[in-house]
Amino acid sequence: MPLSPAPLSQFYHQLAQQLSAGLTFAQALRSPSSAPVDDTLRLAALAESGVSIPEIIASAGDWLPPSDRPFLAAAAQSGRLPRVLTNLAERHGQVAQTRRRVALACVYPVGVFHFAAILFPFLRLINFETGLNWSLSAYLGGLLAILLPVWSAVIILWILVRRENPVALALLDILPAIGGYRRNQSLADFAFALGNLLEGGAPIGRAWLTAGGLARSPRIAAAAQTIHARIENGEAPGPHLLGTQAFPPAFVARYQTGEITGSLDAALLALAADHQATANQRLTAATMLYPAILFGCVVLMVAWIVISFAMQYYGKINSMMDGM
Repeated sequence: MPLSPAPLSQFYHQLAQQLSAGLTFAQALRSPSSAPVDDTLRLAALAESGVSIPEIIASAGDWLPPSDRPFLAAAAQSGRLPRVLTNLAERHGQVAQTRRRVALACVYPVGVFHFAAILFPFLRLINFETGLNWSLSAYLGGLLAILLPVWSAVIILWILVRRENPVALALLDILPAIGGYRRNQSLADFAFALGNLLEGGAPIGRAWLTAGGLARSPRIAAAAQTIHARIENGEAPGPHLLGTQAFPPAFVARYQTGEITGSLDAALLALAADHQATANQRLTAATMLYPAILFGCVVLMVAWIVISFAMQYYGKINSMMDGM
């Protein structure tokens, strides 16, 4: 299982510093770090035996994310490994911060929803005439009737998204805020991948194909295939980007500027930072919108309980008045 973003960011940052200071790759791997000790020592032994860095990266355990390996291998071959490690450290650090922010934003509304779900079936067992008619099976049945559909839907959606099910991804793309987050995040991932591969010295055609696969967007992946064919024909990608309909005009303009001025890798990394910032804004909006919807559901549940009690109360009063 890959390391979580925070320890991975620490590992990359430490490795970049040590390599820049003059340590060998083996010496850097043998230093204490957030990576699994047994595997880093094994990789250090491979380095000391003369195995190349790309081969060492390919043989690393599951803790090293597959999406990071192409950048590291390309950078190692071109001698730009410290720079790419620094880029990856910053990237994973941003991901860790975003995850923490989202988790904190969701704690309170999710807690309120579960409190209401626990309280609601209990209140339904109260009757104005007979008092509390306690039944464990009735209470658990009411509790499961609320929580089971919600958690089942969340788990199924999570599994489908992890497996990149097209229906689940299409559903996310049309959701307010989340759709904008996904589009900008895909552009950020693509630009970051392509920029780092080019900075690491990868051939531009292979870099486009690899970055297109890492963007987790069918549209960008298809565009990468088209651009790769153009590159194989000896054409520059810039003039053909708009025709793919996968990149917004601002993205295309900045790419073309970098292509013309010879600073394409820097332009792509700047694009990655811009789209990441926009993606984070959309995600922040989603963490405000959907908890608000959840609160609205809780309010409706409470209102239903209050109205039910009021109807029972007035019904009891009316029956007493009729009996007088």
